[in-house]
Amino acid sequence: MYTRGALRDDVPSRTAAWVAAMRGLGAFLPPELRLVDDPYGLRFAGALAALRGRPRLEGRARETAAVWLRGRLRRTVLVLQLRTRVLDDDVEAFARAGGRQLVLLGAGFDCRAWRLRAALAGARVFEVDHPATQAKKRAQMRGEPAAAQVVYVPWHFEREPLSELPARLAAEGHDARAATMTILEGVLMYLTPEAVESTFACVRAYAAPGSPMAFTYFDRALIRDRSADALGERLAVRVIGEPFRFGFDPRELPAWLAARGFALERDESCGDAARRLLPAGPAEAVASTPRFALRRFARARVRGMPH
Repeated sequence: MYTRGALRDDVPSRTAAWVAAMRGLGAFLPPELRLVDDPYGLRFAGALAALRGRPRLEGRARETAAVWLRGRLRRTVLVLQLRTRVLDDDVEAFARAGGRQLVLLGAGFDCRAWRLRAALAGARVFEVDHPATQAKKRAQMRGEPAAAQVVYVPWHFEREPLSELPARLAAEGHDARAATMTILEGVLMYLTPEAVESTFACVRAYAAPGSPMAFTYFDRALIRDRSADALGERLAVRVIGEPFRFGFDPRELPAWLAARGFALERDESCGDAARRLLPAGPAEAVASTPRFALRRFARARVRGMPH
């Protein structure tokens, strides 16, 4: 069963709202640590929404960020900056190569169709997500012009089998003959092993040969980590009804993907990405924290044509 826990029909994902908040707080980092700017993320964060769009309050928050945006909160915001930047780079590379179709599986409150204006101008972005989460996003983004054509596909993953999604995408205008980039950001760790299998089979069914797929995942060691830090994080997401369930062993990932029709192109830890994109001190702060360093960013491609 494809599930992010006991999501109620009428309740948007709380983890999606938390991720959006952390991504939005990136605007208050020092310039050298600001890898992306998501001006929309705080819209989904309740009271924090006031930090963007109210000049006096926003200015005060920037002036005092060294005091309140530090420690564990700062590292968490950095991790979301890294994750977003790595996937943004993948999307932009796909667009430069001529790709014009994206599918966001479990889109959450990601706003790439609005943020990546130059890369996605004229592209078609299919956002597939839990109906309540998607309804909140549509309400918040109503009237906000996107560079891409956004096609919302509400999908109740616990009731509708993913084997039916390719036909639904086709009905919404997806062209299975053209390259499609799939983004799975912050999704796989919430799934059962059976749901992970169904997800990759679904992508293989609707994506033309040569299509890329960018996804984030947990090293299996993080799911099993018994440290107080890791146990506390797992408890927090379990309490809100969206527990962590799944991780890959990075050593096994290439063969696992190959058996399902994908070729792995990149697999790096969050720590490696931090060392590549951040100054040395902050990079080591991320890389030395196991619950961050064991997060990973991968890209694979549907086999069947040269690229």
